[in-house]
Amino acid sequence: MKNKKLYRILNYTLPIVTVIMIVVVYAIISKVVGVELITPSVGSTLKEFFAMFGKGDFYKAVGGTLWRAFIAYILSFVLAFALATLTKFWKPLRRAFSPIVALVRVLPTMSLILLALIWFNSFQSTVLVAFFVIFPMLYTGFCDAIEGVDKDLIEMSRVYGVDKRRLVTQLYIPQALPSVFTCIKSSVGLNLKLVISAEVIAQTADSMGLYMQLAKINLDTAVLLAWTMVAILLGGVIEGIVTLIEKRTVRWL
Repeated sequence: MKNKKLYRILNYTLPIVTVIMIVVVYAIISKVVGVELITPSVGSTLKEFFAMFGKGDFYKAVGGTLWRAFIAYILSFVLAFALATLTKFWKPLRRAFSPIVALVRVLPTMSLILLALIWFNSFQSTVLVAFFVIFPMLYTGFCDAIEGVDKDLIEMSRVYGVDKRRLVTQLYIPQALPSVFTCIKSSVGLNLKLVISAEVIAQTADSMGLYMQLAKINLDTAVLLAWTMVAILLGGVIEGIVTLIEKRTVRWL
């Protein structure tokens, strides 16, 4: 009982201690460098961070970025899930589709961003860049999750004449879901980072990436760090929501 209580306490306190240590190390570096333009103080960075919440443009930028990230992820998720399911039951399709997935996976992200900017507008390009990186990750993860279902249980279900609906709901979904959530958690934060990176280069209107680019042009490092903090917090919140959904879903199953 004591070990469980200690583990629970450490589980909550250690991440906080790590964050505090990072802030302290940065504060020391900022003090040693002594140039506000290069390493602004923690105080000035926090001042810019909290000042953002009083500006209407801040919410437009955050909302625009989250909307583009949502569209990119939903497109990636739906297509990856549909193709992973189809290739499970039709093996030739998986072999035919594997070169395309491999090609998309190795495409340089920067080249992809630049090409997208030539061919599409700034909104479409940010969505497509995230899609082309996240889709192969989800597709491979979903394929592995489906293939990881216990084959002996599948064979036993067939022997006993279990109908397909029960086979899917009571065998495939419960066994594949933990791996699916692992794949989602590893990709959802990356999706947000990719969208912001594309926004920086595309200078997309009403986006976090645009304001980061403007801060860099104006050499306003404190503002750039403040926007970075916002991106980190958003990524953490999104991953936290996915973790909460996972716990509720796995418990329900």
